[in-house]
Amino acid sequence: MHTQLDEYRTGFVDLKNEATALVADVDAATMQRRPDTDTWSVVQCIDHLNTAGWLLLRSTEEEIQRGHDEGPYGEPPFEYGIVSRWFVHVLEPSSGWTFDAPSLFEPDAPNTLYPDEAIDEFLGLQDRLASCVEGAEGLDLRRIRFGSPAVPLLRISLGAWFEATLAHERRHLKQARRTLRAVHAS
Repeated sequence: MHTQLDEYRTGFVDLKNEATALVADVDAATMQRRPDTDTWSVVQCIDHLNTAGWLLLRSTEEEIQRGHDEGPYGEPPFEYGIVSRWFVHVLEPSSGWTFDAPSLFEPDAPNTLYPDEAIDEFLGLQDRLASCVEGAEGLDLRRIRFGSPAVPLLRISLGAWFEATLAHERRHLKQARRTLRAVHAS
């Protein structure tokens, strides 16, 4: 696997480990608790990532299969266009950008969510995303493009989707960590 893909795959494995460590020894009630009415609970952060991730995964797997059937194929390193780079940047936790989640990705009420199931689902999602990265070997990560499940007009490169998904997950795991601190402090 080339370096760029290996970095994406490693990123999903690292996020799986980070999520596991985040919720270790945290009970369900704490994960469901919101520090205030404007803040998601830890389990809502995870539910949001699951919803967004699984919806994107379907398109990702389809495009990877189509790429293997029809191309395009390419050699790394892959550099992505300005829209792709901007989108990845705004999703990073350090970007300073804030925005509401598209309604399609809104989490359920915290008292309706089962924290252990949400975490297990997130960990399984990371395995599937890492598998997608491995399956993209040999494809042109820049020229294969597809739209967002929430905003179909937003079409970015396959490789940029890997980067955006990693950034999005880092963003919300950081949010979950802040929420956990706030819940423990109150």
